[in-house]
Amino acid sequence: MSTPKGMSQRPFNLVSNDQVFIYHNQEHIVLQLRRQVPSDQNLLQPSFKVAVKLTPIEALSLASELLTIAAPRIQSATPAAQGPDEKREGDEVSEKESAQD
Repeated sequence: MSTPKGMSQRPFNLVSNDQVFIYHNQEHIVLQLRRQVPSDQNLLQPSFKVAVKLTPIEALSLASELLTIAAPRIQSATPAAQGPDEKREGDEVSEKESAQD
């Protein structure tokens, strides 16, 4: 697939093997979703490609909603979500730190 003339493209390959593409130029922002399922793998599951044109406000609203939903899930899944003074399992304490306690 080629990028429409005069537009920039940003592809996102998802874990599910689906794809999200963002096309943009000075006048347009387009979000495209793609799913391709080979018929030899699943004859009944459809492949599709759909695109929606977004205004700048719609794009910001969508981005904001995704950040609001995703950020807490990432923070709770990573050790960095703990405070700097909290010890994590497997952390080693140096002799200098233990002498200060």
